[in-house]
Amino acid sequence: MAPDRIPYGYRMEKGNYMIDHDEAKIIRAIFTMKTEGIGVYAIGKALFEQQVPFFSDSRDKAIKKVSAILYKPIYAGEKGYPAIVSRELFDCIMKQKPSAFRKAGAAKKTEAEHTEKLPEIEYEYCPDKEIETIEVSLRSILAEQKKSSAEIRESIMALAAKKYDCIRIKEGSG
Repeated sequence: MAPDRIPYGYRMEKGNYMIDHDEAKIIRAIFTMKTEGIGVYAIGKALFEQQVPFFSDSRDKAIKKVSAILYKPIYAGEKGYPAIVSRELFDCIMKQKPSAFRKAGAAKKTEAEHTEKLPEIEYEYCPDKEIETIEVSLRSILAEQKKSSAEIRESIMALAAKKYDCIRIKEGSG
């Protein structure tokens, strides 16, 4: 029985899954970029910005689609689909997959196991006058509602960066 939707990279011909060669080129490129150390975010963003069909609806959807492609075993020839990438290449990608996305049954560390290895770090937050100035400016920008979202975002990021710079690790900590 054919699925409601044929996965990207394939087409149905006389009841059999066949490789769509144009889409398969994109899939192979995604796998190659990932093995070269390019992240899912960067791959999806690039496909969206280049307006590659299937990835052109939104940047976030393009990123999700790239992730789905990289981690679907059908692309290595499972479940009746012809292989678009080799099993070795697919397995290589699976080894890189973040543990948070691995299938249930894989060993998972509890939060306590992760944090017990971290040293205790004491820090202090020492804001300066410039932070207050930036906060006042940001409140004014938000109240005016005349700035673009890019200008507002830039102001928020400047404030966050300045606040981050005001965090000091106490000596002898960690």
